[in-house]
Parts: sequence; structure tokens; C-alpha cells
Amino acid sequence: MSNCDALDDFLRTDPRDVGCDLALDALHTYAEMAAAGEHPEARYPGLATHLQSCCACSGDHEALVRALREFGADEPF
Repeated sequence: MSNCDALDDFLRTDPRDVGCDLALDALHTYAEMAAAGEHPEARYPGLATHLQSCCACSGDHEALVRALREFGADEPF
């Protein structure tokens, strides 16, 4: 990837995207809401935007939702 490609990717970033650090701070709550059939994107729109563009965080979210649905959660995170 050239410097121009990296700059182009950066400039296409949605300004609502909270980024990985903030996304990971709230990911457990977002996943709990999703696993319970709620709509977390209404409460966390910046995180929803981030999950659409970051495959790493999106993968973590999907894994958390699967684990919560399969094993449940005795206590909230």
C-alpha cells in the first residue's frame, strides 16, 4: 500500500466512526444487547458505524454474540 492509498483510506473514514479503542470499551455491552435481540446501533451509532468498516472489531463482536447466545451470561460484563 502506498502513502496515497493509506491517505485515501483515512479520508474515506466515516466521521461517526468511534475507532477501535472506543469500540472495544463498549463492545461487550453492544454484544450483550445484540445477543438479547435488542438494537444496540440505536444506542451506539458510532460503534455500529465502526463495526461496518473494521473487520477485526466486527469479528470480535460476532464472536462475543455467538458466545453469549451459546453459553449465556450469568452477570453483565
